[in-house]
Amino acid sequence: MDKTFDAFVPSTGPALVAISNLTAAYVPFTTLQAIPINSTAHAASFAYAKRLTPPSVFGHLLRCFYFGLAFLYTGFPSNTPGVAQIGIEELATRFFHTTLLHDLGWSTLPEALNHPAHAMTFELHGAIMAYDHLHAVAPELDAHQVGDIAQSIVLHTSGDYWQQGNSSANQMLMFLTALFDVGGYNGLGLAGLNFTSVWNPQTVREIEAAFPRGNFSQGGAAAFEREFSEKPNCLLSHFPGGLAGLDADLLVGPIVPVKSTNVRRVSRDPHLHYAN
Repeated sequence: MDKTFDAFVPSTGPALVAISNLTAAYVPFTTLQAIPINSTAHAASFAYAKRLTPPSVFGHLLRCFYFGLAFLYTGFPSNTPGVAQIGIEELATRFFHTTLLHDLGWSTLPEALNHPAHAMTFELHGAIMAYDHLHAVAPELDAHQVGDIAQSIVLHTSGDYWQQGNSSANQMLMFLTALFDVGGYNGLGLAGLNFTSVWNPQTVREIEAAFPRGNFSQGGAAAFEREFSEKPNCLLSHFPGGLAGLDADLLVGPIVPVKSTNVRRVSRDPHLHYAN
């Protein structure tokens, strides 16, 4: 794909939708895999995240990455007059590091628990670890790139709180894909944006087949509980409904079942018989 995207987008759903061209077109997983990442450090971030995060969380990181790339094909803002543009290779590079490193604060390994930032809310804890990691392994990334990555990690659970202003493209993609992978089509999203207009069910099914959810819901619930218990002032405490709201939003099972094209949860009459 030879295309540029708005480097900064509105932080509110209605304003974002107004400058988007949403289609929810099917994008094969193989197409997403072919997008280049312009960084010699991508293998180091991959290995670092895989070592520090549990397997179910690591799958979440990768699903977020490919969900974000898919959005670039289904109408993410591009060529808005007066808005700086970012190329797909540059955006994919920033987004790769952001998604792979965004949940380092969930790690229960000594390397994370003994980090000087461990007492901070997990988003900030993880962002500081990511910042340190990138300065150590990716000297080719400058302050603008590392800053965008770290800031996007800090804010990846806070994107629905703003009433005005802008987010970087990277930050918005991180926020939306984290929400989508946690709650699916019917989970909490960005007010004014319907996820069914962004992600095609077949694309979602192929991404989930490549990176199965496993016990992500159990691991996520445990991480939420740990965060609320250890850090009562954590950023997640501002989530609507608090811990109970987070647990209710956490999807159990795949977003799109393997044999289904339905993107909504349907309540069937238990007294009737249905054809297969």
